[in-house]
Amino acid sequence: MHALAGILLAIWALLFIQTVVNLCLAPRLGREQTPKDPPPVSIVIPARNEERVIERTVRAFLAQDYENFEVIVVNDRSTDATGEILATIHDHRLVVIEAEETPPGWLGKPWALEQGSARARGELLLFVDADLIYAPEAVRAAVAEIERDYAGLIALWPHLEMRTFAEQVAMPMMNFFGFSVLPLWLSNRSRAVGLAIGGGSGNLIRRSLLEKIGGFGVLKDAVVDDIGLARHARQHGERTHAVRADDLISVRMYHSAAEILEGFTKNTFIMFERSYLRGAVMLTWMLIVHLLPYVLAITGDFFAIAAVILISATRVVLFRSMRFRLDNAILLHPLMAAFWAYIFLRSMWFTGIRNELRWRGRTYNAAQTRFGAER
Repeated sequence: MHALAGILLAIWALLFIQTVVNLCLAPRLGREQTPKDPPPVSIVIPARNEERVIERTVRAFLAQDYENFEVIVVNDRSTDATGEILATIHDHRLVVIEAEETPPGWLGKPWALEQGSARARGELLLFVDADLIYAPEAVRAAVAEIERDYAGLIALWPHLEMRTFAEQVAMPMMNFFGFSVLPLWLSNRSRAVGLAIGGGSGNLIRRSLLEKIGGFGVLKDAVVDDIGLARHARQHGERTHAVRADDLISVRMYHSAAEILEGFTKNTFIMFERSYLRGAVMLTWMLIVHLLPYVLAITGDFFAIAAVILISATRVVLFRSMRFRLDNAILLHPLMAAFWAYIFLRSMWFTGIRNELRWRGRTYNAAQTRFGAER
């Protein structure tokens, strides 16, 4: 066990270094960024049962200081008050589309995005989820960034709002995975398809590239369409970048443990292409790397204690940069790992064994869906 603790210490030393490097090298949107020749931008928002946040989201987009944009909201056959709320917002830059029935072979969100992009007139299209809050400078800065980088697509990384205890436990995994596990420093300097990063918080893409990809028809059965879009961009030889936008964009993805479980159950196992072997390896890795150091530290093993210190240091560096609570950085890592192990087992049960993919009141055959795009 002493040798294993030494290996765990080495792993966490590498993760700590990668976290620091990613945070130092990741490009970041600034409020002062302004494009030289602002092209028209179409902001496309698929919305299904978003009465809780849709008005705040849309009004934040309409308050952008960018000079040439439109906001297209696709009301994806909502069964709540989403449509009624949208009808109360009067602005000539807002276009509301009532989505048509989802065709066979399509998932609801890609179909809504396809309808929104077909209506869009912009040279740049910004695809965002319905729960994002953009600061007035955000679109302007994002356009300046894509023009400066000459990229085909940039993905915007938001600030995560977390209020309940369950959110504080579970949601930092998004940032931990993005900045500690993924080699973001390499992704932004590579065209490797498997390293492409996209996000529902904002995929800003050139219209010419979207047309070259084939629109969302190539992603009609994709559960994680945002990463899929970035991967398809790289498959067509285009550059994509992930950009920190946490000073200008915020999102509260889920409001309770039940919402977190439901939200990530649909896509966690599919990330591993519904392979039980890959899933077993991932689950074993998570339990050994994230939880075993704490178990061995209790026995007094020096290497294990040092590994726990490095875990805490990694989280403190990350949490401080992301403006998360530092006490949670030190105290909640074992709970985060255990919670996500349960999410993965739940996802394996529903989307694997039962073949059910459930989201927003719809149920699909999970065997007829895929993650996004081949690596």
